[in-house]
Amino acid sequence: MNRLTSHEPKYPCMKRLMTRGTFYDVGYNVGLNFSQSIKLYFAESDNFQDQVLPFYDSQAGRDFHDKNLRVCQDCFPQYVREIRGISDGAGISFEHIFLENVSGEVNMILKTQKQPEEPKQKPKSNRENNENKQSQSQAIDENLDQSSPVQASELSSDPVSPISHLDSVGCSDLLINRPGQQLMIHNEDGYPMTKRYGYLLSAEIEEDGLKEQFTSFCCPGGLPGYCWSFNAHGLANSIDLMCPTQVVQESPGRQFICRALLRARDVKDAVKIVQNTPYGVAYGFCANISTKAGRMASVEVAPGQSQGLVHVHDIKQQTDPDAPCHYYHFNLHKHLTEVPELKEGTSSVHRTKRVEELPPPRTRLQALTVMADTHDQIRPIFRTPRPTDLAETVNTALFDVTARQVLVYQGREDLLSDTPFAKLPMYQ
Repeated sequence: MNRLTSHEPKYPCMKRLMTRGTFYDVGYNVGLNFSQSIKLYFAESDNFQDQVLPFYDSQAGRDFHDKNLRVCQDCFPQYVREIRGISDGAGISFEHIFLENVSGEVNMILKTQKQPEEPKQKPKSNRENNENKQSQSQAIDENLDQSSPVQASELSSDPVSPISHLDSVGCSDLLINRPGQQLMIHNEDGYPMTKRYGYLLSAEIEEDGLKEQFTSFCCPGGLPGYCWSFNAHGLANSIDLMCPTQVVQESPGRQFICRALLRARDVKDAVKIVQNTPYGVAYGFCANISTKAGRMASVEVAPGQSQGLVHVHDIKQQTDPDAPCHYYHFNLHKHLTEVPELKEGTSSVHRTKRVEELPPPRTRLQALTVMADTHDQIRPIFRTPRPTDLAETVNTALFDVTARQVLVYQGREDLLSDTPFAKLPMYQ
């Protein structure tokens, strides 16, 4: 893929598409309207170019692609059609769009190769060196042992390095539940390019008896539902990606499960969706949920062959004015602690330590100040690219459950001054 160029916008700035149609139609309109953004994102993504594509060019990668596509086609044919629409609209191969939607699984599979640590200097990009790309693919075939999951202790023991793509897309969530104030605040942490190329999708879909209506912030080329979203049933959710050390390659990827969450009516419905019986879940995440009825919950999901492993933590309303009324979640399991995960040295360790040092927030501004915190110079809560952290907080969404609106911020100063650049009414 040839490197394209674009000008950096003046922030705050976020593109939005409003569309209606079938699953394919919506995907096609996304691809058509954001073709340039998706192509630029793919071209500039070191993870996609230097990890995902070489994996796909290996026999192990083709096998994973084929069997995972089959199970997604069986379980979620409508979302496979949506990906087909994105592909056709954007003029990008279906395989590449599909791979982007299972890239989290691919990254952990690659970790299981147990290869020696790479040199500190950045290797030549595969788009600059086809021979290097071919050798990477051969190495994958020679070293991948799918029957032996990597142990968490083997992934990282240094508190600062090495940083990895697994730790670069994570997000932070802070929820407050007290009388008269129900807030869910989500820092969208991801690759810095997402700030420039990401977009907001508002879609209404009706096809073969299936109906969906939602608004969702999307990564370029990705299915909606993977970042922060709200739907016409009055349910809002924000996703924290987890890094379990197991990938169930025969189950649908987590991005497909998150896409399905956009149709959920309540927490009970959401739990049934993320369990995904009998197909299971390939990889882990946490969905933080608020409903029109006022229920707030944090739902952790771990991989499972025939059914995802799920824990629901209800965030009860705190009526004692002297007691903490907040709940936070990053990218480590708080409840499914028996699930092996990439933990040591990750950003979540730093963010957890810092949030526990801060005074418990009770108001909107206090909560926003926590989400804007940069005290930790290695891996702060509000993230900016640095040698110890690849990620950036590309935007922040504040769901005011009581007022039924979503406030969107871009930049630390906007959080500290409580100056959203967009106010989106929730459907109900």
